[in-house]
Amino acid sequence: MGKNQKGYGIVMFEQFQRPYLLFLIIPLILVALYQWKTEKIGAVLLIQSDRFQKQKSFFSTKFRFILLSLSEVLFYIAGIFLVIAAAGPGERYKLTPDSTNGIDIMIALDISGSMVNSYDFLPKNRLTVSKELLREFIQKRLYDRIGIVVFAGAAYLQSPLSSDRFALDELIIETSDEDINEQGTAIGDALVLSTYRLKDSKAKSKIIILLTDGVSNTGKLDPETASYAAKTFGIKVYSIGIGKEQGQYEVNYESLESISTGTKGRFFRAESPEILQEVLNEINGLETVELPSKPMEIHETHFPSALSIFFILLGVAGLLILYPLTEKL
Repeated sequence: MGKNQKGYGIVMFEQFQRPYLLFLIIPLILVALYQWKTEKIGAVLLIQSDRFQKQKSFFSTKFRFILLSLSEVLFYIAGIFLVIAAAGPGERYKLTPDSTNGIDIMIALDISGSMVNSYDFLPKNRLTVSKELLREFIQKRLYDRIGIVVFAGAAYLQSPLSSDRFALDELIIETSDEDINEQGTAIGDALVLSTYRLKDSKAKSKIIILLTDGVSNTGKLDPETASYAAKTFGIKVYSIGIGKEQGQYEVNYESLESISTGTKGRFFRAESPEILQEVLNEINGLETVELPSKPMEIHETHFPSALSIFFILLGVAGLLILYPLTEKL
């Protein structure tokens, strides 16, 4: 087994799509042997025409004898390649990706009005900055599966766990504070929904990245109960409190820290775009674990090559037969 430049183990198999057709080669060989022994070389493939009778005295020459003998052999070899082409020759490459490292991540993004109406992240707002930095973060996580939950007064699934970086990027770009009509900050609901999407994950490491700038003031579940559910399924919560403590909108840092500590995650404060970027860079350095990769199989057909050889041999054999017949008397 070798490796290609992309780090894939390669196992190559010679194979035929219709191998049973190869048995046709056996009677072809038997016929060739029978004719070789019972008839003169060259007479087998020639039509016994009047013209042939006039010229057969020339066939005793050594050169013409060789041409006719060779043409007969080429006809049978061409027949063998025709059978091979019909059998569907090819190679099967089994690509087994090397062990990759990754974790399953759900991003819970607060898109409430305070993320847009605050002024501490000027010239942009908190939501715009968060979206830009999350897009960068997602592109760095090459081997992770990432899902997105957005929340304000209610929580909604934006994307299930996916490794499609392009689709995730487009979803982040399109996310707006107008996506949810319900007012408020339902942190507990966002955590529960994220937990639900991660609970059946087979990854050894599962985390929720919670970005919010507010206090949980609505929703069906409180953050403490939701964090307990995450802990039960072995999910770590990395919560990020966005905005300054003395800002226009209050941030409950103590609650966020309690959520993270209870799930063996970490709490971060991001009071500026620069700090938020540092926080996401730090989370980017989280532990990774091996994820199983399914092998891929690629079939490369050699049918055109076998058929080309058949036509070439057939053409050469035909020319070798025609040459003696076109000689002048």
